[in-house]
Amino acid sequence: MARNRQKAKARKARQAASGQPAAVSAEATAAANGEAGAPPTDEGTVKGAASLDAAQEIKRTAKLKPEPAPKGSKAAAQPKPRGRFRSFLRSSWAELRRVQWPDRAQVTTLTSIVIGFVIIAGLYLGVIDWLANKAVDFIIF
Repeated sequence: MARNRQKAKARKARQAASGQPAAVSAEATAAANGEAGAPPTDEGTVKGAASLDAAQEIKRTAKLKPEPAPKGSKAAAQPKPRGRFRSFLRSSWAELRRVQWPDRAQVTTLTSIVIGFVIIAGLYLGVIDWLANKAVDFIIF
């Protein structure tokens, strides 16, 4: 079984154990709490309980901003680029772990669709080019 499916099953089991519905949107939660005009809390990225997992993962992996250095030290005033780079790599790795990668059947299907459209577009452009070439040859000669 794929790793993301195992995670999804584990997440559903946790939600069932806690008594939460499987998919609760932020709008439905806000409406239930009487906050109909409130903006969604998931910021449009992930719906329902998955946004809670994502927010917890981001909080866990993100580093806090460094405290400002005293005015006398110039070197301490600038953040270390290595620390920012490591933070970026950690955030990127956390984001890649949340991606739902397609399985082999989906990749095969979508690849064949793309190749089919490329062949159709190539034939169409080839015919148009051939007709334009014949028209130009007729006009010039």
